[in-house]
Amino acid sequence: MKHLFTKIAFRIVTTTSLVLAIAITTNDLAHAAEFNFNWKGDTGYSAKGSFNYDTTTAPSVISETGLGATKNLQSLSISFFDPLNTFINSLTPVVSGVSNYSYLRFNFDNTSQQIFGPFDVGKDNNLSGDTWLNNNLALIDENFSNQVLAKEFHLINRDAPDKEQILNLSNNSVQVSKVPEGSRIIGLLAVCSLGFTLKQKKTSTA
Repeated sequence: MKHLFTKIAFRIVTTTSLVLAIAITTNDLAHAAEFNFNWKGDTGYSAKGSFNYDTTTAPSVISETGLGATKNLQSLSISFFDPLNTFINSLTPVVSGVSNYSYLRFNFDNTSQQIFGPFDVGKDNNLSGDTWLNNNLALIDENFSNQVLAKEFHLINRDAPDKEQILNLSNNSVQVSKVPEGSRIIGLLAVCSLGFTLKQKKTSTA
């Protein structure tokens, strides 16, 4: 009987903790805006990424440049693919509100929900495997006007240090789509429910 009461008490505590965790995280999600973005080059190379920021502190236009603490972005990630959709590289230029990319250029109008102006997202530490997507406005902004090309956007990587390879060029802009808040909450609930189920199974076999 004592064992039964212990199991019941454990389930009550676990359920209460789960509900509180979901409530706290859901409240945080309500103040976070998350977006996906994508770009495709003329020969089929592509880039896909995501970013988020706190809506309670963000201005109407988010603008980030260079290294260090960001003004608004909490995270920014990007992945690159070849024309056969084979994965090339995945990078996180902004993590927990800190940029680790020297050439970062990112501008987003959260009223029109469009990326605009200088754009440079990826990684370039002058090492083999570095990959980034930028545009002519970013090159001009970074005083690399001599590298401006006919096409607006450039997908570039390094085969070796000091050796750049242009993978693809395009005038196609970066497209943005907002992640519905409901889908993020549903995903959280699914993960939490799975964890709770596993806890129950573990307790039942104890």
